[in-house]
Amino acid sequence: MAGRTGRRPGAVSAPYQVGDVVRGPESLPPGDYRTPVIYEGEVVQVGSGWNGVDANNAYLWVRLADRSERRLAIRRCALVPPAERSVP
Repeated sequence: MAGRTGRRPGAVSAPYQVGDVVRGPESLPPGDYRTPVIYEGEVVQVGSGWNGVDANNAYLWVRLADRSERRLAIRRCALVPPAERSVP
């Protein structure tokens, strides 16, 4: 059973939490060589939620100002200080 934090036994800690505001590039599927679009949004999910699925290609789900959601590459994201946010 997961503890109060909701973490699974043996789970690795992520650098972001639900509610953080981050900016970073979208997470493209393997073999997609487009230039990733940079988005800013509120973290609504860290990774897939499935054990081991995103171990090699970790990502965040963020909610944008227009209420849509995007998947961002976690290793290329940065926290956005309140003074620099474009998301209310």
